[in-house]
This record gives sequence, structure tokens and C-alpha cells, in this order.
Amino acid sequence: MRRIAQETINRVLEEVDIFEVISQYVDLKKRGKNYFGLSPFRSETKPSFSVAPDKNMWYDFGSGQGGNAVGFLIEYEKISFSEAVRSLAEKYNIEIIEVGGEQQSNLYDQLYEIHNLANLFFMNNLSSKKGLKAKKYLTERLFDDSIIQKFSIGYASDSWDQLYNELNQKFDKDVIEKSGLFSQSKKGFIDRFRNRIIFPFFSPSGKVIGFSGRSLSEKEDVKYLNSPETLLFQKSKVFYGSYQTMPEIRKKNYVLLVEGQTDFLRLYEKGFTNVLATSGTAFSSKHAIALNKYTNRVILTYDSDNAGTNAAIRTGYILMQNGFEVRVLDLGNELDPDDYFKLKENNNSSFQQLIKDASHPINYIINKKNILNQGASDRSKFLNESIEEIKLVNDVIIKNDLVKRLSNELGVDENEILSRFDKISSKKRVKDDSNIKETSIRLYDSKSDKAQLEILSLLIHNSSLANDITLSLLDNKICYNIIKTIKDNHQKYNNVAQLLELIGDNPEERNLVAALSAEEKTDKDTELVVLNDCIKTLEDISIKREINKIRNQIRIAEDNDNSLDTNLIRRLEELQKKVI
Repeated sequence: MRRIAQETINRVLEEVDIFEVISQYVDLKKRGKNYFGLSPFRSETKPSFSVAPDKNMWYDFGSGQGGNAVGFLIEYEKISFSEAVRSLAEKYNIEIIEVGGEQQSNLYDQLYEIHNLANLFFMNNLSSKKGLKAKKYLTERLFDDSIIQKFSIGYASDSWDQLYNELNQKFDKDVIEKSGLFSQSKKGFIDRFRNRIIFPFFSPSGKVIGFSGRSLSEKEDVKYLNSPETLLFQKSKVFYGSYQTMPEIRKKNYVLLVEGQTDFLRLYEKGFTNVLATSGTAFSSKHAIALNKYTNRVILTYDSDNAGTNAAIRTGYILMQNGFEVRVLDLGNELDPDDYFKLKENNNSSFQQLIKDASHPINYIINKKNILNQGASDRSKFLNESIEEIKLVNDVIIKNDLVKRLSNELGVDENEILSRFDKISSKKRVKDDSNIKETSIRLYDSKSDKAQLEILSLLIHNSSLANDITLSLLDNKICYNIIKTIKDNHQKYNNVAQLLELIGDNPEERNLVAALSAEEKTDKDTELVVLNDCIKTLEDISIKREINKIRNQIRIAEDNDNSLDTNLIRRLEELQKKVI
């Protein structure tokens, strides 16, 4: 007889938010860190039924009963254990795996075990002589041992098979293959993570489920490499640091959402412990659904460069479309949260003030994109594009608020905005579980983004040009991912349909390729000229960005009374000559 696999049961018990389940049946009011309501199992006038979200359990003081979400459904709906598990799994889009024997039932346990051993291995590497380079990197980034230990940071050495040789005798091939820790090569399995600082991801119960690795080589195109999708690790539902910070997020009832691990660690170290990181993964509706288990208030704390600004705009709309209250914090001067705190003039008080001053997404977009100083035609176009996004908002109150803000900020009568609602079609929703909206080319409005978009368009129509592209020049994640796919596979496909299959199921990337492929091709005689112009534009921008980065490093060194690196000064002078 087939039965529900233990891995499915474990995922239901770990991922399903008990407060969300029970609040559908019981009117719960917060009292301290727990919630109370009238018992659904007996008649009473004073609330004695308690739900503890941080423990993922409920308890009825009157009857002495208690349990988890599965147990609640069994008691309330009078159904069997398997029916309760299936009901919750289906509702929360958790894959139901069935097994027929004992051999398969412990796969989940083995995957947890191999990740735990890998994490210990990486941590030991960091503490050994092999990890001196990695330890130096963390020291130079001003992370102390307490943070390194608390978040179990490790190091994967520059070896093809060090981890594999450590683990391959302890686990069978099926576990090795499904762990996501190794890649297949002609010679067999090789380590997925090599010469990288390793940041582990944890499940809600504190088990290691995946990793992100930061390259220590400047020549490596992929700076951050995450675990692939596995039975344990689903990137669209996972945030870096959630195991450590979710209790604080529940307590404060809002979250500071950052892009990367080092930004997360810096804020945590400074005492802003209600923080999460998306870790290089494009934010989707699945992220929003996962986040909504803990809070519906988000302050986006992304990098203040152009890429970070565009990411904040996309994420802000997705969050509002999923019913969140959103604000956007602007660090200014192209700083990220990590660098912000390295400057002498910045401290906890100044950052707290930035939190208080965080803008509503509409105000943020209008300010950062300088909408009010644009011509009437461009302002009208912006209004129409905003309406396309707002039409995807389901909450009437949020939708009305957005209309009023647009009216106030643009100086356009509300009735005029509302009259456009019926004339403008809403953006198409992608037919997949994530409900991610169609990729908007309008976000590619900076000089850098336009150049990358033009390069991508050229490659879609002529993939042989991919050899001329240096990936490190690309800072737009979506363009980077697609161009890297083309570069890695340009002799393995013959048309756009096949390219879409190589891209996979990322809706933003697929939609962008589809949109650009529908455009007319650049004249064959001029495409090389256009390509070289775009590359030159990106090279100039890269040089200016590096100049700003070095200047910030010099400021940080001066603020900390450190001696200036002569190589840094020399490099700055060389770069400045290139932009004259």
C-alpha cells in the first residue's frame, strides 16, 4: 500500500504557518507573543485557546489538548491523518510524495544529513589553513567571529572533488545526485561549490537545506552561486537568515528586506535583527506568500545603484499586489547596506532615521526616475504604466490609496486616473504557480540597462555574437542570466523556442526573450557597430563604478584611521585617466 512519504509530512509541519491555518476557523487576538481565541472544540465565554506561531503549535487550556496544524484539522474536521496532511499540502502547494517501501521513506533524512555534514565540512575548512584566504576576506569586510559562527559561515576550497571524496562513501548515488551539492561531469561527480565563501540556508526548524557561495576569484563570472532546486531547497520560498530572524520579525511586525548575505549580516550585526535577504533570487509572488506567514509590512533596503532601484520597483509592485504594506529605504550615493555602515558619518541612529523616512513605492519611483521633470508625454506614459501595475492589486483599500498617491504626486485629477482604468488593459499574468507579472521593458531606462537590453536583443537574433561579450560588464540580473545562457549554449539551439527551453521556467526571463524576439532585427551590416557601442558604454560605466567604489574604500580607510593602500591610489589614478 502506498503512503504519504515522510518528507511530505516534514515539509507540511515545517512550512505551513499554524496561525494562518487556525485563524480561518478561530477569531484570534494577539496577547504577548501568542494568540488567543475561544476554543473551537467546546463552549466557553473567555478565550483559553492559544496559538504559538514561534513553536508552530496550539494548546487548549480548558481541555488540555494541543498539537500542530495537522492535529488541529484532525480534531476540527474529524478527518484522518493522511487526509489532513494532503489537505494542507495541496493548499500550500507542497508536492505530495508517495512511497511504497521503507527504502524511499528515509530519503529526506539522508538529504538533511548530507547537508549537515557538508556544512560542518565547510566550517572546518574556514578554520583550517586552507581557509586563510577566505578568513582574510571576511576580516577585510569587517565581520567578526561571533557573526561567522552564529550563521555557520564556511569555505569551499579550490578543489574539484574535496567534498565529494569526503561524502561519497557515506551516501548512495541517489542521495549524492539529489543533494544539489555536486555537478555531473564526464569523469563523474564534482563539487558544485569551489573557492567560495559558503553561507548556509536553514529550514524553519534549523536544519541546513542549501547553500550560497560567494566566489573569491575576481575572474569568476558568477559572483554568487546558490544551490539548485532540490527536495529541500526551493529558492522561491526561501530567504537567507529566516531561521535566525523570524521571531524578531514577528515581534516587530515588519521586515527589512535586503538583496545579499553581506548586507543581511551587516544589519544583523548592527542590531537590526528583523532582516531577511533574497540572496540573488528575483523576488516573486511565491516569496510574498512565504513572507506573509510572518508579516505583511516590508521596508525594501536594496542597493541604491540603478540595478537596486529597478529591483526595488519590481519587488514593491509584487508585494503591493499581494496585499503588503511597503516602504522603500534609499541609502543614496550608490551604497549598499554593508558599505553604508563602513562610513564614519553613518551609525545606527542615522539608519533608524532612514527607516522612518522610507518612501511609499509610488513616491520612490517618481523621485528616483525623476518623473516630474519629464515632458508631458513621458509623464502620461508613466501614469498608464502605473495603472497597468495597480490593476493587478486585489485589495481595494491598497488600490484606492495608490490612485490617490498618483493623483497627488502627479497633479492629475483622480477621476482622470480612474477613467483610464477601463481603457488600459492590465498586465498579463503568467500562467504558473508564482503569478509573476510580465517582464516590463520600461524598467530598463538607465544608460546601462538600455545597453544591456540592446546587447541581449542582438544575441537573440544572432547568438554567434555571444563570444564578444564579457559577462562581468553586466549588472542587470535578468539580462546577465539570459546572456550567460546564450553564451554557454549558442551552438546547441537553432531558434528562440529552443532558447526558451534552455532558459527554463523563469517567467521574467522567458517573457523578456519573447518580447525582444518579436522586434525587428538590427541590420546585419550595423550589428557589430551597435554591439561595440554598447560594450564601450558598459565599459565606461564599469570604470566609473569602480572609481566610486575605490573612493568609498578610501573614505572607509580614512574613517577607520587605516593606512591607505598605495595600490588602491595607483588604480584610482589609472581609472581616472581612462574617463578623461
